[in-house]
Amino acid sequence: MKRAISLLPIATLFIIGASSVKAAVVTSIAGGTLVPMPAVDYFGPGPQAFGPGITWSSTNSTDQGGSVFGYTGGYGFVGNGAWDGSLGPMAGVNNSTDLYGPPPDTMTFAFSTPVAAVGGFINYLPGSSNATTIAIYDSAFNLLESYALTFLTGGGTNTGQFLGFEQGAANISYFTLTDNYIGVTQLTIRNDPLATNGVPEPSSIALFAMTSLLFGCARWRRRNKLPTA
Repeated sequence: MKRAISLLPIATLFIIGASSVKAAVVTSIAGGTLVPMPAVDYFGPGPQAFGPGITWSSTNSTDQGGSVFGYTGGYGFVGNGAWDGSLGPMAGVNNSTDLYGPPPDTMTFAFSTPVAAVGGFINYLPGSSNATTIAIYDSAFNLLESYALTFLTGGGTNTGQFLGFEQGAANISYFTLTDNYIGVTQLTIRNDPLATNGVPEPSSIALFAMTSLLFGCARWRRRNKLPTA
């Protein structure tokens, strides 16, 4: 006698696959909106509000006068060169664990309305014993994704790299940048998930595949008159 096939393990496999989709680290944000910082040349921990419901803050309130926000002067990254102000107002953590001791300082951009993508043109001081990181969090400050910077620019003026994150849903409430004089300008966001031109997100593909599999197996069982276990 043939035995009925249990579909629960298969369904569970697809559900796990659908829920494990991670944020993507990106070097550009298609359809993004540039949100310039105001040219206020602020030193300190913040907060500083700007743009569509964005608040900047930092844990560095004292070293080198504190972090900088809306800064328009020169800002150095040692082996990775320097920015001369012509890229536009920037924010910089203005501290390094190697130079001033632990703990590392972090800048945070908080979004009153969660976004689906965020990034900016970034540079940092390379060669530290502590990682330079960027990360995103949801509204409960659960980590969604993080990334350690390793790029080298060769030391030119106004060099760096655009880096950010994209999600399949608008659930990014916080964007953080940590340690080693990390600086960011040309902050870019996108409120909605990127249109897929009819191609489903991975989670949707998994759900469709699971539904199709269950339907197909049910028809096969009826056609072959398998007993129900």
